[in-house]
Amino acid sequence: MKKGLLFALALGVGTLSFAQSLSKKAEFQKNNFVKEQINFSDQESQSSTGPVQTMKSNKGALTGVTLGYSNNVYTMLVEQQSCLTMNEDLGLIQFTHRTKVGEDYSGTAAVSSGDIATTYSTDGGDTWTGIMSYPNGTVGNNRYPGGIIYNPAGNTDVANAFTAYVGPVHDGTDWNVAFQGSQKFDGTLQTNTYDMSTNGALMRSGFTVTSDNKLHVIGGTYTLTGDVLIHDTVYMMNAAFNSTNNSFDWSKVATHITSFAKDTDNSDLFSAYWNTAWSADGVTGYYWTTGRDATTDNRSYQPIVWKTTDNGTTWTMMPIFDFSSLTTITDYLQPMQGLTYSRPSFSFNMDGVVDVNGDLHIMGLVKAAFSNSNDSLGYTYFVANGTMSNPIFDVYTTASGWDARHIGDIYTAEVDDTEGGYGDIGWDLRLQAGKTADGTKVFASWTDSDTTIAPIGADGFPINLFPDLYAVGIDVLTGKQTNPTNFTDGTSFYGDFFFHYMSDIIGSDNGTYNIPVTKIEKGADPIDAITHIYVKGISFMDADFVTNPGFKSSIDNIVSVSQNRPNPFSGNTQIDINLDKASNVSINVINITGQSVYEMNYGKRAQGSFTINFNSSNLSSGIYFYTVTAGNSQVTKKMIVR
Repeated sequence: MKKGLLFALALGVGTLSFAQSLSKKAEFQKNNFVKEQINFSDQESQSSTGPVQTMKSNKGALTGVTLGYSNNVYTMLVEQQSCLTMNEDLGLIQFTHRTKVGEDYSGTAAVSSGDIATTYSTDGGDTWTGIMSYPNGTVGNNRYPGGIIYNPAGNTDVANAFTAYVGPVHDGTDWNVAFQGSQKFDGTLQTNTYDMSTNGALMRSGFTVTSDNKLHVIGGTYTLTGDVLIHDTVYMMNAAFNSTNNSFDWSKVATHITSFAKDTDNSDLFSAYWNTAWSADGVTGYYWTTGRDATTDNRSYQPIVWKTTDNGTTWTMMPIFDFSSLTTITDYLQPMQGLTYSRPSFSFNMDGVVDVNGDLHIMGLVKAAFSNSNDSLGYTYFVANGTMSNPIFDVYTTASGWDARHIGDIYTAEVDDTEGGYGDIGWDLRLQAGKTADGTKVFASWTDSDTTIAPIGADGFPINLFPDLYAVGIDVLTGKQTNPTNFTDGTSFYGDFFFHYMSDIIGSDNGTYNIPVTKIEKGADPIDAITHIYVKGISFMDADFVTNPGFKSSIDNIVSVSQNRPNPFSGNTQIDINLDKASNVSINVINITGQSVYEMNYGKRAQGSFTINFNSSNLSSGIYFYTVTAGNSQVTKKMIVR
């Protein structure tokens, strides 16, 4: 579901200060926590084998490997769960998930979809082994798990490392218990317990391990009244490794709570998505939410952050910062209605990491506040900077406060349950953050759809119905960053990257940064079984980090390659090509299985624009990809033959 009510408005003369927006539509969104109802429900099927899942063959550098199954999609809804992680010292990748009825893990048949499994790989994701971590208990159903890898100092043997896991439990009425546990990867020393006093806390966000032998995860307790979440308490759950019994001693601390500004219905204006991030050594940590502080109200949603510099012993709320003072952000936002200045409104789509310097990086989607009026403070525009998009920023702490850098844009709106054709489940961009183990590089990933094929939703905006995977990397030491890159365009994963997870740790191998990512193959309905796919080949190299990254296609010899028109088509279609310099030009068309079905060499073409014609008379109806090559440059796009 969408996080609010969307309204399309035709903008009239005088509404905005720049003319190019007069013909646009605006979206302004009331954040009334509708989406959280999905995550607070406990819908479940009694039994479901789901459709037969067939792994697609892949074009290019991406490869998909099946790693496991879950009984339904009600385990993958929250992107801030730490489902996927890695440990470079051990060459170990781990995925934590609920199981599928009938699957077998180390000789123990899963009899409940509430069983929690740890599935791991020691060969870079080529093969996976599953072990049962936490069988479903008698106090309720295990849900929304997260997992980490704990490697004792000096250990080099995977069998002697530990997996630890945590998550909320639903007893049929409420989220009033948390499960927690650990075991060695050889299957021994399993210790599983329940925290019976979580009082509804959804312990699942930002699960982290630090080198001081501690674990951290955060969750909030809430009362759901209609569409409004009323705040109770927020807890940080910590665990210290006990070398005597080779397990973790868990504890829980009620965190500092600020006074939040009130909306007109007297509900607290803050997010259900509390999150936490820590430095590798565990000395510096942060936790945050999105809201408005009553004492220093900047009148739109923004990060409200607490910090520790003593391993979590004491916490201090950071000063409220006016993010509208950062022109790096406001340059991408249109003015508020009837005014000449902009105010940023942070969405709930954000995640964070702590870098090598102990600074927090919050990767967040930022929208333009619609109005300065008291009855419209929760509404935002979809249109940003005169384009049908919203910007994503890396917002990071500095010695004097905060700064920001633009890292990407979102061109489609989130999908609600009435638009996705997937039962009562919708989805958003699933923005996630990660870092290299040394904290010198930080990364973000998200999904967005090709606007040439994305359908228009009920509110008049293209929606993210066919998600592709995007990622970006930032070098903290040099300030360089990569271009935001669509890794699935031109592959068989194109438009099919649903409910992905990115690892909180990104691999670093002699100048190559391998990004562990999973996706699901979903059934026709949320209660159908899902297949978890590990996707190999998503990576950046040192050379990809540049001083002034571009946010449009700028590829050596090629200035641009148009989407074919018409599309979809039957018979003839045209493609416009614009060359930066004279080059030999060719086109290659492949089908969805990666087979080449058409090739043509057009010889050397002069600098500038020209049009090529393509005829589909020898092709069956379906999806194809065309790659235009000019010199050593290539651009790939999708076309549909009727």
